[in-house]
Amino acid sequence: MNELPDMLAAFLENCGDFVCLASLHGRPLYLNRAARRLLGLGEDEPLAATSLRDYYSDASWAELRDVAVPAVNEAGHWEGRSRLRHAHGGESAEFRTSMFLLRRAKGEKASCLAIVHEDAAERDRLQEVLAEAQARKRVILESALDPIITINHDGLITEFNRAAEVVFGQVRDKVLGQRPSEVLFPPSKSAGHQDRIDRYLDVGEGSMLGRRIEVVAIRANGEEFPTEMAMTISHEQGAPVLTFFLRDISLRKKAEQEQVRYAAELERSNRELEQFAYVASHDLQEPLRKIQTFSDRLQMKSKGRLDEEGQECVERMHHAAARMQVLIDGLLTLSRVTTKGQDFVPVDLAKITQEVISDLEVPIAKAGGRVETENLPTIQADPLQMRQLLQNLIGNGLKFHRLDEPPVVRVSGRYVAGKEGRSTVRPGAGEQCRILVEDNGIGFDEKHAERIFGVFQRLHPRDVFPGTGIGLAICRRIVERHGGTIAARSTPGKGSTFEVLLPVVQTRKKARG
Repeated sequence: MNELPDMLAAFLENCGDFVCLASLHGRPLYLNRAARRLLGLGEDEPLAATSLRDYYSDASWAELRDVAVPAVNEAGHWEGRSRLRHAHGGESAEFRTSMFLLRRAKGEKASCLAIVHEDAAERDRLQEVLAEAQARKRVILESALDPIITINHDGLITEFNRAAEVVFGQVRDKVLGQRPSEVLFPPSKSAGHQDRIDRYLDVGEGSMLGRRIEVVAIRANGEEFPTEMAMTISHEQGAPVLTFFLRDISLRKKAEQEQVRYAAELERSNRELEQFAYVASHDLQEPLRKIQTFSDRLQMKSKGRLDEEGQECVERMHHAAARMQVLIDGLLTLSRVTTKGQDFVPVDLAKITQEVISDLEVPIAKAGGRVETENLPTIQADPLQMRQLLQNLIGNGLKFHRLDEPPVVRVSGRYVAGKEGRSTVRPGAGEQCRILVEDNGIGFDEKHAERIFGVFQRLHPRDVFPGTGIGLAICRRIVERHGGTIAARSTPGKGSTFEVLLPVVQTRKKARG
């Protein structure tokens, strides 16, 4: 076989499969190195066999002669299985056999037979591994809760799992072989999606690969629905294959729309409620002033004329009117937190706290207490409402003190970041300011920690600790308007701590509650 090109000869000699070239009459012409080894022939040993039958078992030779050769003469190719006969006795293992005709040039008559034997056991093992992999793939596809769709290099659907059948309302067998634009997307959008799919398959890459995007899909009944889709590209037999992973998000979208509608409705309801509270409280002022005026006149003109019971009734009416005035003022203050709020500007909390302490000088002196402060930061806020917030919290700490110990209120603040609440020197994006107002007062049971922020909620009788029960409700409304939170911790007899978390930087100049 000296006429074989050197490169082809080198390839055949290093091929791991049995390769034999024989004349059309079955005389061996060439055996490669792997063939000689399997037959038990030395590398330099001449080909003594005059017929191929010397290399095969009787049964295999009979099949090659009676089945393989006629098939090759007719179709030019045959595949089957054969058993080789070892030169030194015994039979080797079974092999997969391929036989075909070779021609020197196109159109010429066949010049020889080529016979290739592959290790059947190894091939069968690989086939089993492949079959197992395919079975696992099928189980994964069919058990997936979301649609998985595969598109081959020609742009045709080759995989459509059970979840896809359910979501799209399509039968798998009818979908396979179709283009995605024909079954997945509505007509108005299918052309653009199909163009993108074709480009991705042509170049093997794309900007939306590996990303989750929202696209509109279509069911078999023509209903359009929103989906979340991710695309990946892999390769099969050297050609790119595109796989879609989709999720029907129509229920989620409906819930989101319902949530937006509910939030808008709640916002409208809150505005109406706030306006009602403001108008109602404002309109009650005039008749209340008349009650107070006429009760004062009655008290002055009837002095000495009424008996003790009558005088007591007038006094009780006067006190009730005065208390109602305080309650109305509280309601007006609560409603104005959101309806009359000022713009958010930089606020020096240290300066505001000192001003509040100055305003509370009389009650501090009367209780024999003191207010301690640490370095407080600057944040963006409504300055009047920050003053109101700190005045209410500090005032509560002074009011609810123990009789056996002067009140001490401590106000501190710092920038914090992250869930861990770590301290920072300078604020960054999304960071917060933590304000703590701590006292050594009477405290309360923490089971009431949420209740105390409600309107008109009191834990003590009015004759023991006077007040309207609106102060902490106003504090919460102010904090919420600023996008923050307020919470209380306490132990009876050991004081209370109020923690306020506020954004350092507001995203809007003015916000509603």
